[in-house]
Amino acid sequence: MLVHNPATYKIPLGNIMTLQLTFNSAKKLEFAFGKLTSGKELQLYGEYFPAIGPLMAEYSSQQVGTFAVVSSNYSKPIPEMGALTQWPSMKEHQGFFSDARFVQVKPLRDDSLDLLSDGHFFKALDQVIEVKADLDYAIVITKGGLAEVNTMVRLPLDAESPEQRYAGKCLTLAVWDEQTEKLLQQPEDEVGVFRVRFNKPTA
Repeated sequence: MLVHNPATYKIPLGNIMTLQLTFNSAKKLEFAFGKLTSGKELQLYGEYFPAIGPLMAEYSSQQVGTFAVVSSNYSKPIPEMGALTQWPSMKEHQGFFSDARFVQVKPLRDDSLDLLSDGHFFKALDQVIEVKADLDYAIVITKGGLAEVNTMVRLPLDAESPEQRYAGKCLTLAVWDEQTEKLLQQPEDEVGVFRVRFNKPTA
């Protein structure tokens, strides 16, 4: 589920630039990314997201973090935003998308995006990761290890993931540096690379 709602983050008092990404091994973690259609901002943010907010709460969907995509080796259209979202189970995830209330507003979402790639589920750990809202990070999806990369967390694809594009691969969250910069030159079918900046809360 791709939801661009920075207000869901927890912020430690005294340091408004630090965001906490809380992962829960008992839940299903979805990775999604997309690109907004120019001129459709009001439709997506003013109509679609307000309509599904209560529905997501009903299905106990919870944002771990949303982010802007600064650069990527993903082929056109180039992603510009993404999210990490936790669901209680695949049953709730499937129930949300089959719910008549979502089906009714789904055309608003589809018409406002040039790209949407979702349904990629990875096995989460019980872990809280702190990131800075003014720094860039790497989300890297690959089969092999990343020995020279400053890894913060590494998560394998969930066998129950509806989308299997990343079968046999892991999602790595890492600090963006010279080593991750080099990965942008890799073919996307071998390594998926997203340079991201986590969104600050709006309230």
